[in-house]
Amino acid sequence: MKDLSKIEKINKVIEEYFNTNSSLTITPVKDLMPAFIKAGIFAKDVKKGLPIRLILRELDAEDQLALIPFVHTERHGEHTYWYFVPANAPAPDAPYKQEKKKPENDPIAIRLNSDETYVIALCDKVLSLTSDRQKRFDFLLGDLHKNGKKQTMLPVDAYYEELQLVIEYKEIQNFRPVAGFDKNKDEEEEEEERTKTVSREEQRRIYDERRAKVLPENDISLVVISYSDFEYDDKNKIIRNEENDLKIVQKALKGFC
Repeated sequence: MKDLSKIEKINKVIEEYFNTNSSLTITPVKDLMPAFIKAGIFAKDVKKGLPIRLILRELDAEDQLALIPFVHTERHGEHTYWYFVPANAPAPDAPYKQEKKKPENDPIAIRLNSDETYVIALCDKVLSLTSDRQKRFDFLLGDLHKNGKKQTMLPVDAYYEELQLVIEYKEIQNFRPVAGFDKNKDEEEEEEERTKTVSREEQRRIYDERRAKVLPENDISLVVISYSDFEYDDKNKIIRNEENDLKIVQKALKGFC
């Protein structure tokens, strides 16, 4: 390792980090990148900690990791995961586990567990087909943007090309305002671009009516399934009973089964 002065600075930053965060016993090396940058060791971060990992890899290849006594590695086959631990602390006796986002705060988990996803999955099952979710058509457009030129293609919940069928699932917010409801991002962006400001509820109603009008005009059938078709709780969420819910979906799609 040529630049030993950089190693000294790295060690100083790590030591100060654990002195300030005395409750920590291990941390991924990427978490210290802001401190390294502030200390002038690196100009910027790249790929979540790559600059410090490159130095550690070089030291590892030269069998000089001891120059940074805070380093802890977990090796899995060809992969090495890099961490820092307080100096002179015993090596962790169990693999480090990254803290996972709680499902209620994870947008992906929220969508995967949503009633819309659940109902469309039932539709797939009833029709024995896989829908194209969030499908967009070049003839189904939002309102003109402020520049008077651009229009966003509006998504539909599920499209079955084989049947020329679109299914839209309607939650409570499609019928009345719901405080704190985080609507479809594309529609929100479209609303912000509209020349005339309207409420979220009005925007949603306009686009629902547009889907109902434009899709049949282009020889695509539209079936709307509502949360109220199912048994639901006091939060207007479906009380899931797949056997009964399948019957409800079968009834809604009886002309396409």
